Amino acid sequence: MGPEIPARHVLAGDLLDRATAQGRVTPEIAVDVKARMQAALDDGSRMLLCTCSTLGTCADELNDPRVLRVDRAMARQAVAQGERVLVAACVASTIEPTVNLLRESAPETTQIETLLMADLWPHFQLGEHMVYWQRIAERLREGAAGYDCIVLAQASMAGAADLLQGLPIPVLSSPRIGMEAAVTAYRNLR
Repeated sequence: MGPEIPARHVLAGDLLDRATAQGRVTPEIAVDVKARMQAALDDGSRMLLCTCSTLGTCADELNDPRVLRVDRAMARQAVAQGERVLVAACVASTIEPTVNLLRESAPETTQIETLLMADLWPHFQLGEHMVYWQRIAERLREGAAGYDCIVLAQASMAGAADLLQGLPIPVLSSPRIGMEAAVTAYRNLR
């Protein structure tokens, strides 16, 4: 999408593990996340894209235009689809940040419901990605009726969107949408 843009990937799995264990981002975890984000910026990064929905609120709290959330553009697209949005997640700690992000962009009449499929997360952790995506797709096919849009709250769930292309409603995932927004933002930096 932006081959001319220099990129590096900073993995902070330990921070997500802590938030997952706590079921949310605690104030202590938020301090550590923001310190790592600031360190990346101080190390010469012109822009930072937080690719974790669970930790995304920390990106917002930095209040720095160079720091983006991978799921913000997806949230805007989701609420533009209609008044009933289903947020699907496999890790509980990502539900609240995703719902809050949707509410920021949504009209007051938007109904946001959630579906937690925590029993599927171990498949991803074990590297069984296709099984993970297939099971997500199966559950969402069963529960899609009555919604205008489905939001896959975690980037890890993106593969399930490909398996749900036959649904009559959009199924949105953050990686491509968020990266497109980041490339555009990077190119517009002055």
